[in-house]
Amino acid sequence: MNIYQIQQISNRLTLELDSTISVKLQIKNINLLQKQLRVIKKEVNTIIKSINQDASQSNTDTVLSFGLDVFGKRRLAGTVRAETRKQLQRQKKDDRQPYIEIKDWIDQIILEEDRLKLVAEEYILRNSL
Repeated sequence: MNIYQIQQISNRLTLELDSTISVKLQIKNINLLQKQLRVIKKEVNTIIKSINQDASQSNTDTVLSFGLDVFGKRRLAGTVRAETRKQLQRQKKDDRQPYIEIKDWIDQIILEEDRLKLVAEEYILRNSL
């Protein structure tokens, strides 16, 4: 996944209403760009899933909490485990945040492309009558 790729796709996002044939080709180009963005978005989702799995597989039962359990300090051991879980959740959220922002950026570009396709289709409809 490359931010440069997303930027390049975003920069290629234009629509010139000059002729019906040209506009139809531009719609096809926009569809292609959207497919590329959706592939990148799938890669981002895979990374986010990986982060979620890594966080869920980590063990919150630390040596400290285990030792406290053994010596009868169960309440304190539970507090240690709870804090460890909270820390893991914060870390997971921090690790996912850049990827979530990339997904939002991709969604914004796709929405803009959809808007351009609507304008293009309206142009074709008006000029084909």
